[in-house]
Amino acid sequence: MLLLKFSRFPYCRQVFLALGYKGIPFQFENLTARLHVLIFKPLTGGLRTVPVQQTQIEGQPRAMADSTQIFLHSIESRFLSPRLLPADERKAS
Repeated sequence: MLLLKFSRFPYCRQVFLALGYKGIPFQFENLTARLHVLIFKPLTGGLRTVPVQQTQIEGQPRAMADSTQIFLHSIESRFLSPRLLPADERKAS
């Protein structure tokens, strides 16, 4: 798994820390603002949000942008323990 991120952007840091907390092996690449669009467009179909997670897992999208999508559809759904989010969202409010 490769995480494309800005070094000091809070949403990138959240995903970076979550991967480490869950013990998921990954590599990361810090990007340069504004130039990142040239990299992201072919990977994500035009999305410009960071972070972007690239994976080589069959059945998973090749690239996923946005920290919320990465949390819900990649990290929490595939790596169940330890949990980052409450199992029942109603308990979170």
